[in-house]
Order: sequence, then structure tokens, then C-alpha cells
Amino acid sequence: AKEEKGHDDHDHAKEEKKDDGHGHGEEEASADVELSVEQRKKTGIETMLLKKRSIRHQITALSEVKLNQYKTIKVSPSITTRVEKRHVKLGDLVKKGALLATLHTITTTDISANMLATADLAASSAELNVGIAQAKGELAAASATWRRIQSLGKDAVSGKRFIEARIAKEQAEAKLAAYGKSKSQVKRLLTSGSKAVQKHFELRAEQAGMVIKDDFVLGQIVNPEDVLFVISDMDHLWVEANIKPNDVNNITLGSSANISVNDRTLQGKVIYIGRVLDEKTRTLPVRIEVNTKGASLYPGQFVKTSISSKTTQTAIVIPAESVLRGADGDWMLFVEEAPGRFVPKEVDIIQNLGESVVIEGVAVGTTIVSKGAFFVQSELAKSGFEIHNH
Repeated sequence: AKEEKGHDDHDHAKEEKKDDGHGHGEEEASADVELSVEQRKKTGIETMLLKKRSIRHQITALSEVKLNQYKTIKVSPSITTRVEKRHVKLGDLVKKGALLATLHTITTTDISANMLATADLAASSAELNVGIAQAKGELAAASATWRRIQSLGKDAVSGKRFIEARIAKEQAEAKLAAYGKSKSQVKRLLTSGSKAVQKHFELRAEQAGMVIKDDFVLGQIVNPEDVLFVISDMDHLWVEANIKPNDVNNITLGSSANISVNDRTLQGKVIYIGRVLDEKTRTLPVRIEVNTKGASLYPGQFVKTSISSKTTQTAIVIPAESVLRGADGDWMLFVEEAPGRFVPKEVDIIQNLGESVVIEGVAVGTTIVSKGAFFVQSELAKSGFEIHNH
């Protein structure tokens, strides 16, 4: 770092020296960093000339994170059952089709259905008895005809007549045999049908997601109206902003939005614009879908949201990586005052656009470090300077 005596009009860091008795007092050093062309190239440092450009006006609002109702399901049994075994627990991530719980039941619904089936079988049995009687009669007639033709011999009757009589007898026998088998099957069904129906049911996930509710215990009797599990896709949440009607007129479906969470900015898009005013806040709900995978965003959390509107404005916009936190917590960037000589400058961030920010505090036409600012800051820290530029 280069040291100079006196006060620098822009950025300064003070370095105190004790009086040596010869009139030498306090000296000050400017907080700057000089880097060679080779150093800048090796570390990937890039610069840009500041100028204003047209950007969309941002509508800001305090918003609430909510579950994505389109990617949330409630899992309930279809009939009254008893919980026999749990296969997942609260907080588990499950895939579509995953086994959630095993249920066991003996229900009046099943018994009633079984009784109806038994009644139908009984009716079928009566019809079979009538059919069997008719088949016996047909077989008796066909057998008598066949015996008479046999007694006459093939020479006394035509070949066609002889074959027809034999086939008629065989068909009557087959028909009666079929009725006999059917009756045997019906009898077995009638005997087993009086027993109570016992079943095991498996509850499975109809979508992938996280188990966020499982309010039941083993052995509990549950009904169709009871919700055993709630599964939701926590990687795609909603953020609902309350916007004034006048501002809503400048928002369209698909508008981009930025959600600020701590020092991180997530991007989303508007998927719904309400049309009914909230009675208390007199605002309209604007829903934003956000990919929250890996982000610390939770339903019920309040966040700051910026939504791009249809109106535009001119401002100085720079890459978000150009600005850093100084030692005092304020935002700063590095100005190139001379080729290879960089000086820190405090600025204000007016709007966060995600990968870029709108700033104030530095003039149009100034050259700043647009990439590699962190390396420059590290070099400055090695020199032992603290930034106090206002």
C-alpha cells in the first residue's frame, strides 16, 4: 500500500506516530491498493465505467412465506381403520409411491358389502338349480333319441341324422356338467361369505415431498375425515405480498421478483394477482412462486420482496459482487483512481435486483472494480488499513 502524508479528500486511514521531540507529529496514510497488470490478470480483476441505464421500477413489500398448495397433499384412509404400523416420521423426505402406514380393519362397510354379495350368490344358486333341472331334461331326451338311433343301426338312418343325435347327447352332458361345477363354486362362496372380511390397507404417498404433519399414534382408530399425513414440496414455496391497488396495476403475471433472505436474494415470478381487497389492510394479494431448494425459507416467515413493475427508471446498476461489506458494516466498492490503483468508496444500495444492484454515492463516469473486488479488499486488509470513507 502506498502511504502519503496529510489528508486524502476521498478515503483515509490514520496511522499515528508518537512525537519524537523534533516536531514530527501524527501522519496519515491513504487506503489504496496498487496492483500490476500481471496481478490483475492472474486474479481475474475486471473494471467497468459507471453509467445510468433504464431498469424496471421495483415495487417493494413485506411478504409472508406460505406452503405451495398445488404441491401439498393430505393423506387420509378411505374407510374406518386402525393404524397398525408407521413407516415414515415427521420431517422425512418421501418419494411418490412410498409406503407411509399400514392399516387394519374390520368394518361394517365391508360386512354390508359382503352380505350383499352373499345375497347375490344365493339368487344365482336358485337360478342354477332351475338350469340344472332343464339340462337334465334335455340330456334325458337326447339320450333316448341316441339309444333309439343306435338300435336301428347306421344302415336304417342317414349318416347326418346319426351324427346329429350323438352330438346332441354330448352337448347335453357337457351342459349339465358345467352347471354342476358352477353350483359347486357357488356353494363354496356361500359358505365362506358368512365370515367377516379382514383386510390390510397400505397408505402410500401420491407425490414426493416432506412429511410436515403426522398427527396420530399406533393403534388409533381413524376415519376418512381424519388427516394422517400432510406432504408438501418444500423446494417450491409461495411468497404472498400485500400490494396497494395502484401498484398492482403495474404488475403482470410472470413479472420477476426478488426475495431477500438475510444476505441472500432468491428469484421468483408472479403466478397470481388477487382481485379482492383485504378488509383490514386494503391491499391485494400477489403470489410469487420461488425455488427455495437449499435456502433458509420457511412457511410463516416474513421476508422483503421486490417485484418488477411495468414502469421504468434510469439508475446506476452494477454487478452485486462489486459491492462488499466494509469493516464498519457499510457497503463499499473499489474505485480505480489511476491505472492499477484502487481506492475504497462507501456507497448505498438502493435496490437489490438479484445478480445486480442499484447504487448511489458514486458519480457517473467513475471506473470501478466489477469483478474480483474481494481480492482487492483482501490486499487492502493485508496493509492494515481500515475503511472509514463517507
